[in-house]
Amino acid sequence: MRTKNLKSLVLKHFNFLKENYGFKYEAESNCYSKNNFSIEVQHESGELKVIFNVQNGKEFFLMDVLTKLQGKEFSYPEHFSNLILSMGDVDSRLAYDAKLLKEYCTEVLEGTLDIFF
Repeated sequence: MRTKNLKSLVLKHFNFLKENYGFKYEAESNCYSKNNFSIEVQHESGELKVIFNVQNGKEFFLMDVLTKLQGKEFSYPEHFSNLILSMGDVDSRLAYDAKLLKEYCTEVLEGTLDIFF
């Protein structure tokens, strides 16, 4: 059985960014980047963050991007804890976050970054 760590889980759930959208993966930072735009995954102190970085130096969290794209406040379903401590919880949340990216963020992933400016 393969050990679950953040890098392996990021690759498991987010490698579609490389395969389908031409992002380059940077293992040391768990970051996918393309054309002055990147998506980074961080897990520390019980917080799991998916961060969009754009060339103007601004950072946006996935929840903020989804709120902007949907035109209404986005929040995770109640079954997701605010504190994400176990790698099993990280696995579940990253699977859900990847699903959200695929469902709502295709234009952003293709390079339409208007919502960030």
